[in-house]
Amino acid sequence: MNAIKPGETFTYEFTATVPGTYFYHSHQESAKQLDKGLYGTLIVEPKTGEKVDRDYTLVLDEWMSNPDEGHIDMNGMDHSNMHHGNHSDDEQMNMSGMNHDMSMYDLFTINGKSGSAIEPLKVKKGERVLLRLVNAGYMSHKLHLHGHDFKIVATDGQPLKDPQSIKDELLNIAPGERYDIEFVADNPGKWLLECHGDMKGTDGMKVKIQYEGETGKADKLNAKEKLPIVDITKYGKNELGPFTLDQKYDVEYTMDLGTEMGKNGMIFTINGKTYPETKPINIKKGDLVKVKMINNSPTDVHPMHLHGHFFQVLSKNGKPITGSPLMKDSLNLEPGEEYVIAFKADNPGNWMFHCHDLHHASAGMVTEVKYRDYKSSYTPDPNDTTNKGE
Repeated sequence: MNAIKPGETFTYEFTATVPGTYFYHSHQESAKQLDKGLYGTLIVEPKTGEKVDRDYTLVLDEWMSNPDEGHIDMNGMDHSNMHHGNHSDDEQMNMSGMNHDMSMYDLFTINGKSGSAIEPLKVKKGERVLLRLVNAGYMSHKLHLHGHDFKIVATDGQPLKDPQSIKDELLNIAPGERYDIEFVADNPGKWLLECHGDMKGTDGMKVKIQYEGETGKADKLNAKEKLPIVDITKYGKNELGPFTLDQKYDVEYTMDLGTEMGKNGMIFTINGKTYPETKPINIKKGDLVKVKMINNSPTDVHPMHLHGHFFQVLSKNGKPITGSPLMKDSLNLEPGEEYVIAFKADNPGNWMFHCHDLHHASAGMVTEVKYRDYKSSYTPDPNDTTNKGE
């Protein structure tokens, strides 16, 4: 679709068939527009199933107290051709002025507020509470739920098999990821859900869990305490999922994620190329697709996000995962990590596969999943200079 210009409207209708916690945002100069708050959540509730007593959605983000320090110039970054695969020979990515220094984000927020301004989560003793955690920012956040056991019941909208109780472990949520956690309010008091870390804005990312009628002492902060981090690849009951490592696949693709110094600043590459020069994953409907992703960036974390499909995570660093069958649409790769994922080509179109640190995507870390047997009815307006996708 063309960019929606000021004063215009665009109506998109669809049938919500997959329950879960989702997230929508602009892909028009997205690093800039998300920084200004152009995103939201989409909750698809199941038709049936046991209801919880409280259902809270918490959106994590980072902001700059001095936006001038974090100015990002993305003039000329035109990815609008992604939807039809017609790249001009002279199309280039302009990274001039790109600033990837995350220290400029010095205010961490939950639902747009920070610190004491964040509204408490009210509960009553005995209630089942669901927290939908959405990372709309560019940094990973490690969250600690004080005073309670909890279970991770879903990630990226997909349920986990037989989740076990966790206590005093950190849940690391990468950009673009969503985690649904559930706990029973069985420990009256004033507790915290807080971010752990040493960034300047960390102290602002904490929310109180307030039992109704409880007037006891407030919980103590412990954001500097070293706690174990949940390994989601080892979590839940291990059983056979829809894909295996050794089955036959129609398409296999290796995605080598890298960081280089370009002419105008840092660039982020897939197999040594930046979009639109990255080789697409060419498939047809019904194909079984296996992708190996390797993060060869020395220090950069890459949360990779696939549009239009869920994939199963099959292995981590060469070893099969041992937890629940893990279906996701976003997967975080730390430096040096390697994952193998698989998905079925069941949603014809041309789809982005990109890093959800949108600074990295804007500086090149984007490829496409392209269906050979799909022809788009979309024709871009050649005179529309506002189309600056991604």
